[in-house]
Amino acid sequence: MSAGNRIFRTNIAILVALSGLSGCATRVRSDFDRETAFSYYNTFDWIAPPVRASEEEMQSDPEGPFTRNSLLDKRIRAAVDRNLEARGFRYLEGGESNFRLNYHVTFRDKLVGSGSEFGYAGRYYRGGFSSGFNWSVRQYQEGTIIIDVIDRARDQLVWRGWMVSRSLDGNYDEAEINHAVDKILMRFPPGG
Repeated sequence: MSAGNRIFRTNIAILVALSGLSGCATRVRSDFDRETAFSYYNTFDWIAPPVRASEEEMQSDPEGPFTRNSLLDKRIRAAVDRNLEARGFRYLEGGESNFRLNYHVTFRDKLVGSGSEFGYAGRYYRGGFSSGFNWSVRQYQEGTIIIDVIDRARDQLVWRGWMVSRSLDGNYDEAEINHAVDKILMRFPPGG
């Protein structure tokens, strides 16, 4: 194998490996209203979760049973409460809190393709050459947890944090929820 061919194959292998790793990475992001004084916030409560109105609505959103269930709701709320209270925020019922919380969970089916063994044979044999590329496609679920902070007085979204990661079955246990919520809320309040 010539040096040029070896370098070419090595570079392709590195690109394939890096593209595969980027698909596995967990992404955490946030956005916020830059005019909001987040230092003012010290108490919070929750917005009631959405209730499905009809069987038709459930059929139009087939992911609903996985994204809106009381077990998931309880785990997410407990994780957010634990995180915020550990950092000095106080849960306050009765409409007197500084900010309100809401969350959303989505699952989407995704496809990922990967390849290996890319290259070509440098031998000349009866006027031809050979090449190969092994390609495979796998399906997985990508889950997103979004946490919203709404200013109570203005009734406006002032901060949103989210985490996107691969999920095999759409079933998050308590440890996974705690980890996701902690990673998201590390960015709240902004600049803090």
